[in-house]
Amino acid sequence: MSLMGNIFHSIKNDKKKIMNIILANLTSNNANKGCVALCISTLYLIDKLLKENNIPYKFYLPDSGHTSIGKHTYDVNGNEIEFYSCSYVNWTDTKTFLKQLALRIFKREEHKTNRNIFKNADFIFDIGQGDSFSDIYGKQRFEMIDRIHKVARINKIPYCILPQTIGPFKDENIKNQALKSINKADVVMARDLQSLSFVNDNCAQKDVDEYIDVAFFMPFERQSFAKEKTHVGINVSSLLWHGGYTKANQFGLKSDYQKLITEIIEYFLKIPNVQLHIVPHVVSAESHVENDYEVSYHLSNKYKDVILAPLFLSPIYAKNYIAGMDFFLGARMHATIAAFSSGVPVFPMAYSRKFNGLFEDTLSYSFMGDLINHDAETILTELRHAFEQRDRLVEIIRERMNGVVEKKKDLLINNISKFLKVK
Repeated sequence: MSLMGNIFHSIKNDKKKIMNIILANLTSNNANKGCVALCISTLYLIDKLLKENNIPYKFYLPDSGHTSIGKHTYDVNGNEIEFYSCSYVNWTDTKTFLKQLALRIFKREEHKTNRNIFKNADFIFDIGQGDSFSDIYGKQRFEMIDRIHKVARINKIPYCILPQTIGPFKDENIKNQALKSINKADVVMARDLQSLSFVNDNCAQKDVDEYIDVAFFMPFERQSFAKEKTHVGINVSSLLWHGGYTKANQFGLKSDYQKLITEIIEYFLKIPNVQLHIVPHVVSAESHVENDYEVSYHLSNKYKDVILAPLFLSPIYAKNYIAGMDFFLGARMHATIAAFSSGVPVFPMAYSRKFNGLFEDTLSYSFMGDLINHDAETILTELRHAFEQRDRLVEIIRERMNGVVEKKKDLLINNISKFLKVK
C-alpha cells in the first residue's frame, strides 16, 4: 500500500477513536521564523492538552510548507510531535477548481485522501499566519487566509479562530468576507484589544475574547554569552529595509528606515563594553525582499565589530539566542516576543497596529518606537531611554509575564479545552 493509501487507511480505521484536527494557516517549514513560531507553539500547547487528558489525536496541516504529503515530525525541546501535511479541497475559484480537477484525474489517491481528511475532520483551528486576516498585505494574501473558513463552512466543521490580529480592512468587499467568516466561527480569539474591538463593533459574534500571541508560550533554553560584555541584539527587517513588497514605503514609515538602522548601529558601537549582535528572524538562502539574513550579512560586513547571529533553522534556536541578550530591539514582532517572553528588556519597532495592540494595550508596555507616527530623532531618544532603563524593564517584563500573560494562557487553554469538548 502506498504512503497516501496508508494515511487514508489510518484515517478510516481510527476516525471513531482519534480526534482529527486541522491546523490551518500554520507553517512548520518557512523562512519566516515568526510564522514557524506560531506553528510550533500551537502544536506544543494542543499536544500537551490532549496528552494530559489521554486523548489520541492526529494533526493535519494544509499550509505546512512541506512539498511532500504525509507524516512529519517536529522536535519541540525533545518532544517529537507528529503531524500530517495535506492539501485543500473544495476551493471555489476557477484556478483552484482546475487544480483539483487535475489532481482528481492524475492523482486520484492523493485527491481522495485529502478529501477524506476534510470530510472526517472533527475540528479546525486557524491562526491566519498571525497578522494576515487583513488586507494590509493585499487581496491575494487575504484570500489565501480566508479559504480555510470557506472549507470549514462547506464541510460543516466546527472552527476556532486562534489568537491573531483581525483587521484592519480598507477594502469593503474584503471586510465583508472577513465579517462572514468571523460570524460563522464557533470561537474567535483576538490577540489584542484593537482586534477585539473590531469584532465587537462590526460582528454579531458573541464567543469572542482578548487573548495573546501563542508564541509567548514557545519553550526555549537560554544561550550564554561572555559576562564581561553587555550584549545587545538588533533585528533588522528586510521587508522594511526594502520599503515593503511595493518597495515604495508600503507601510508609510515616517522616517528613512535604512538611515535609522544605520544610526542605531553606530550609536551602540560607540558605547564602551557593548557587543552588538545582528539577529535576522526571516532567513533564507535566496535573495528576497523578506530575507533578513541577506541585509544582516551586508551590514555585518560593513560594521566589522558586530556579530552576525547564525542562520537559524528553527524559531526555538532563534529564541534561545535572543534569550541570551541583555537588551534587544527589532521590527519583526516575533523576534521581540521571543525577547519579552524570555525576560529580555526589549524595544519593539512598530510598523503596524499589531505591535501597538500587543505591547501598549495588552501588556501596558510603553517602551516602543512607533515607525508610523514618530520621526527618527524621537525614536532614537526613546531607544536611548529604554536602554538606560533596561534594569527597570526587566522588572516590568517579569511582572507582566507573571500577571497578564499567565492569565491569558489560562484563558487560552481553558477555551481550547471547551472548544474540543475536553472539559
